[in-house]
Amino acid sequence: MKRTYAGIFALVGWFAVIGQYVVGHAGSLAGTVNYLSYFTILSNILVAATLTAAAVSPSSRPGRFLLAPPVALATAVYITVTGLTYYFILSSLYHLEGWTKHFDHLLHYVMPPAFIVFWLLAVSKGRLHLGNVAWMLVPPLVYAGWTLVHGPLSGFWPYPFIDLPKIGWPHFLRNVAEFIVFFSLVGSIYALVDRVVGHLQTRRS
Repeated sequence: MKRTYAGIFALVGWFAVIGQYVVGHAGSLAGTVNYLSYFTILSNILVAATLTAAAVSPSSRPGRFLLAPPVALATAVYITVTGLTYYFILSSLYHLEGWTKHFDHLLHYVMPPAFIVFWLLAVSKGRLHLGNVAWMLVPPLVYAGWTLVHGPLSGFWPYPFIDLPKIGWPHFLRNVAEFIVFFSLVGSIYALVDRVVGHLQTRRS
């Protein structure tokens, strides 16, 4: 059942990621790089890859890595931040139509809760600690660094809250710091959920 669930939402995830690329960014190297500079896309690719591994080859080396509790925690946190940020900050800024709107809703409204359910039910519990939360902050910091390199070279800034030329350094750094706190908070909550669920599972056995 868990593999079937993972397989269905892996297909949905890849459909949304590839579809959004085809309708809006395909055709040039610059467009491809810009597309892959959205945290939304990176987090959804990670989710789709994890669900694919869970459905097809959970015992393979990629499967064991992606489904390891610390890595799965990071994936759950990233896709949660993606969904919440879009819902509370970004959704009112965009007026999308057609397939672009449908793909956008799959990426932001369907895949985040779908993966959280998978994480709760299918990933081993009881092994996480706050050190894992600190580790999973590294990729978001690398993403912020990439944005600072790619943005001035390309003129492309994926989100208004990290659009350095428009908001300036003080706001940019403040927003990055706030997001790091946000990631940390979500990660800490999920780590606590992991410990509680793991404890309950141990008591039942």
